[in-house]
Amino acid sequence: MPMMQWETLILETVQLGGSIVFVEDKAPKDLSAWMMPFQSLFLGEIPFVKRRAQDLLSGRLQTSFQDLVILFSEQDEILTKLNSVLQGQRLLLSPDAVTEKNPLIDFIWSGCDLKTWTEALQRLHVSWSQASAIEDYQGSHQGPCLFLDRDDVVVKNVPYNRDPSLVELMPGIDGLMKKAHAQGFWVALVTNQSGLGRGWIPWTDYQKVHQKMLSLLAEKGCWIDECVWAGFYEKEPVPQGRQYAGLRKPRTGMFQLVNAKLKVNMAKSVMVGDSASDLIAAFGAGVGRLYLLSSEKLEKEQKDLLQFQLKNPSFQFAVAKDFSQVQI
Repeated sequence: MPMMQWETLILETVQLGGSIVFVEDKAPKDLSAWMMPFQSLFLGEIPFVKRRAQDLLSGRLQTSFQDLVILFSEQDEILTKLNSVLQGQRLLLSPDAVTEKNPLIDFIWSGCDLKTWTEALQRLHVSWSQASAIEDYQGSHQGPCLFLDRDDVVVKNVPYNRDPSLVELMPGIDGLMKKAHAQGFWVALVTNQSGLGRGWIPWTDYQKVHQKMLSLLAEKGCWIDECVWAGFYEKEPVPQGRQYAGLRKPRTGMFQLVNAKLKVNMAKSVMVGDSASDLIAAFGAGVGRLYLLSSEKLEKEQKDLLQFQLKNPSFQFAVAKDFSQVQI
């Protein structure tokens, strides 16, 4: 039995990592009955949550852009209040025909009462295990990416730098970036920044340093297509240091984020870093060519990589004395 539009929308929400979100305020009294099929039919396979407006407005809880927010006709007023903080697609369920489009709503399911809703989820349940993967953009995952660490790769390392006047580009980095872009590569920055996670660098200072780097690159006619940073640092007491452990290299999270947005051909991509964690993370993400840039810590980092190679024979890397030795 083919799935209908709304069943497909729910399925794709889950496939993309989202949840079904119900807003409690001004919802129908039988809201629990609308939520029940997710538990009774799917036994937790479709994540769903109920949120209060005050929790969303205060920032105590959040929605994400992958979510599908279910709304009812009675919730127009609360939607207006939540508009600035409510992420995700919005689906209005209305038992009546809706003729006027609310600009705050993405999809309208007219003629949807509780019986119609339940029957649709029952059809989705029948088709659930046969669902195919979501097709990506036409021509996606063809462009490779030049992944770059920041400190001692794009800019000279100033430990925990908070001063934009100290930002200085590494010699030759502009030539490498221009070459990459000329050959159809994306260019992405993937950088561990424990100073944020430790609370040593205020966000405003990090922003100034980051923007000075971008300004210097722009003066050279260069740009970065995507920048990702990881503030996580184990056992740090500040909240930012506890968040997103999977992003910090040698974990692969930052590479996965770049890939999700830019649709990268990872096998044809290149990583240039100055530490073992840079290359190990890139290898785990499927990056095809790995370069360890020569630095004061070269001997130690090279030793760590050779130890990693003993357990991972397919891991290969090259040492680059400068950017001219990086093959794009």
